[in-house]
This record gives sequence, C-alpha cells and structure tokens, in this order.
Amino acid sequence: MMSDVGLAKTLRAPVQGRSKASYERMLAAAEDLLRSEGSCDFTLNAVSRKGKVSIGSIYNRFESKENLLHAVQLRVLQRVDADMHRRLAMAKAQTRDLPHLIVGLVEALAETLREHHEVMRPFMMRATEDPLIAQTGKDSYVLAATAIKDAMLEYEDQIQQPSPKRAVDTAFTVTYSAITRYLGLGLSIVGSWEGEWDVLKEDLAQMIAAFLVHPPIR
Repeated sequence: MMSDVGLAKTLRAPVQGRSKASYERMLAAAEDLLRSEGSCDFTLNAVSRKGKVSIGSIYNRFESKENLLHAVQLRVLQRVDADMHRRLAMAKAQTRDLPHLIVGLVEALAETLREHHEVMRPFMMRATEDPLIAQTGKDSYVLAATAIKDAMLEYEDQIQQPSPKRAVDTAFTVTYSAITRYLGLGLSIVGSWEGEWDVLKEDLAQMIAAFLVHPPIR
C-alpha cells in the first residue's frame, strides 16, 4: 500500500462516534467539490456548507486547507491503488500468454484512471506547487508502474527485445502517457486524443504487444 509519510503530523483523524462521522463528511464534501469545481480552489466555507460541519470542526481536525487536501488525496489514491490492484490481479489470472496479458493490463490501467480521473486531475495540477501532493501522487504512480511492469516481466521469455526491462519500461511509459493525455490528466484539462476510448485501448494493446513479441528491426 501507498505510504502516508509526511501526513501523520498534519492529520488528526477520529476513530469512532459522531466525530468520525463529521470527519468523513469533511473529506467527502471536499472530494465532491474537487469533482464539481475541477480544481482545488474551493474554500473551507464551501466544505463547511456542503458537509454540514462547522468551520471550527474543520480547523479542529486540519491545521489548514492544504492539510485537508492532503487527507483527501491520500484517501482517493488509496482507493485508486485498491482498484488498480484488483483489476491487475484479474488480468493476470485470466491470461494465457504475453499478448493477452497486455490486453488485460492496458484495460486495467485505462479503466482505473478513467474511473477516478475527475478527482485525480485537480491534485495533478496542484502538484506543481505542493511538494507533498506531488510526492503522494508519485508514490501511487510508482506502485502501479512497478506492478504492471513486473507482470509483463513474468513473461520475459516471450519478449523479443534485446533488453526486456528497457522494453517494458518503454511500453508502460507510452501506455500511461497516451491514456493520461486522453483523460486530460496534467496541466491541461483538455485531452489531446479525439478518437474513441475503446479504439485507444485496443490500439495501444496491439502496438505494445507487437513491440514486445517481435524482434527489433535492424
């Protein structure tokens, strides 16, 4: 699971009773605002109104709006990581060979990011000015990247490129970049791909599989 290094000093999460329910409403309200606003620019007053909690209660749990954002990001990415793990496990269990594994891995990565992209996007934009948000996002990225590349390397004997590790690094980078650009996960909220989502997934899987299982052109 993703580390929460750096958050322990800023989060004061209750463990039971009405305080826990109030805390959960704060996080849920902030997450809803991230989705609806498309940015981190909402106010704590907006969180107070939406979550039906007082400003005093919010400051009792969080030293600042930044601390609240850190808590929401951690909760979101823990959910993303769990969804990714579930889909990757399913892809690995259903595969017969490397090409079919690639289809499953592309599907797992693409659909997990698509499902959560609306709430992930504001954090990716905020990361340029908040080192803790940047590091937490990087930790989640590394988890996914490592799991997917390790899964491909389990079929190393079917990879025809001279350096299997380099090949799977490139395969993941290309796949991740294409999917995130389509979803607008970056500094721009507008995706650059104008085709159909299913076409993108299918073509990516075909290209990556062909790249891995065919020897390089000399």
